[in-house]
Amino acid sequence: MPVNRDTQLSAAAEMIQRALAGSDIPGLVIGITDHAQQRCTIVHGYEDLRSRKPMSPDSWLAIGSTSKSFTAIALLQLASEGRVDLHAPVARYLPQLAIRSPFAPILLHHLITHTSGLPNYLVHTASSRYAIAALEDTVPGFEPGAHWWYSNTGYQLLGFVLEDIEGKPYPEIIRRRILDPLGMTSTSCVIDDALRGRIVTSYARWPYDGTYREAPWFEYSAGDGSLVSTVPDMCAYARFLLNRGAPQTGRLLSEEDFTTLTTPVLQDYAYGLMVKAIDGRTIVGHGGNIAGYHCVFDVYPDDGFGLVILSSSAIDVPVQKWITDTLVAAYSGEELPPPFDRWDAWKRDVREFAGVYQSAANSRGPIRTLEFIPANESLSVKEYDEVQPVQRMGKDVFRLVNEDSRQLPFIFGRAKVTKDEQIVGVSCGAQWFGKMDSGQQTAVTAPQNYDAYVGHFANTGPEGPAARVFVREGRLWVLISLNEFGTPLLLEPLGEGLFRMGEETYSPERVRFDTIMHGTATRMMFSGVPLYRRETP
Repeated sequence: MPVNRDTQLSAAAEMIQRALAGSDIPGLVIGITDHAQQRCTIVHGYEDLRSRKPMSPDSWLAIGSTSKSFTAIALLQLASEGRVDLHAPVARYLPQLAIRSPFAPILLHHLITHTSGLPNYLVHTASSRYAIAALEDTVPGFEPGAHWWYSNTGYQLLGFVLEDIEGKPYPEIIRRRILDPLGMTSTSCVIDDALRGRIVTSYARWPYDGTYREAPWFEYSAGDGSLVSTVPDMCAYARFLLNRGAPQTGRLLSEEDFTTLTTPVLQDYAYGLMVKAIDGRTIVGHGGNIAGYHCVFDVYPDDGFGLVILSSSAIDVPVQKWITDTLVAAYSGEELPPPFDRWDAWKRDVREFAGVYQSAANSRGPIRTLEFIPANESLSVKEYDEVQPVQRMGKDVFRLVNEDSRQLPFIFGRAKVTKDEQIVGVSCGAQWFGKMDSGQQTAVTAPQNYDAYVGHFANTGPEGPAARVFVREGRLWVLISLNEFGTPLLLEPLGEGLFRMGEETYSPERVRFDTIMHGTATRMMFSGVPLYRRETP
């Protein structure tokens, strides 16, 4: 006997609702839609933790980079009208853009598909036309079209192209061309102060204790991620994709243009959408994160449904996967996975950092030995006969519990040993301490001039970023807050004080240290964004 889909979805929704009740996620709304209508809604938590106002099915949340496909669709429509050539140089439409490049011109198509070679995000000029001028000194990392490198900056430029062709503001263009025809009446194309009384409060997990703190607020109106929406509206957008660009009110994209929208170019990326196969299923969609908000937008064209999750905070990967797997199984008539019970997975066991770590003998001084000692959920470090407690600042980042602002943090390094990833050492500024039982080389000394670069740098804008620069196994690395202090990125030297960020040889991201005072660099330029040294861990 075939399984009733509504019964399956109801059972899945009840299971998810029970599980979420045991979590500390501030608030989220989940929706499932088929080709014709929304079939399931799950609501959890609060719009604001202080007022305890409950989340509703129609709560407004920002969707971040999920907005990119709206920009791409508007450009495809203009191309169909003969008003723009997507394979023409960007400079034809933005003549103020003067990028110093040894390569062929960047085309609009390259910006849409993230193959332009431009850096990802100029946080200090984001959502401002000054971004066009700020790119003047940028050198693309590769020949346009040769590689894939995600670039929010590229989509900001595309938004300005739309405005200049239409002679109207970006929000008005998107509303007239996409939102109104799809009936998305509860969607805004700009994050501004007028929305603060309507949009859900967003949160970020505080790394020191894991609690949720209100995320910084900032206004945004650019073509890479400025939309605010609701689950019913995003389900309407999912139906637009399920019906291949032909909503019930009429076709918004021709079949040819819809094929372009959903045909990957490089790295599974099409026109503002990812198109990939997971577990034998084709998924068309795009995630989004901005100012604490998190969006999951996945359309399963072969299975005939779309999934939307709008959250006021980032969702831990195991949680998101379980929710997604449960709803996909329910819609597909498959057996539901077991209930989720790992809500504390973000808590990392400090015992994995335990052990003895040793530095190399070098001009900075004699060999040093550190021992990290776990006790319950806390960690201490012992050097000579002195034992001091440390507190977590991030996944693999700890600091001494004292008032010495000159103390640099301990940043642990991981590597694959046999088949498993293990802790192989810890850095403290310019010194690297190899773990004695890891089997990794310990006597690695960094160049002396790296002493000037290690430390804490930050931009004071609401988005940051902040960076912590350190030495690992003789090489310079950086943790960037835009990367949630999660994955260290290599700084490969290109010249005095100049580095390429990332192990990819084609990375367009550049880091330059300058303005040396008292032997230390006081400024770090991150792809043109200024960060200044902070005398704190």
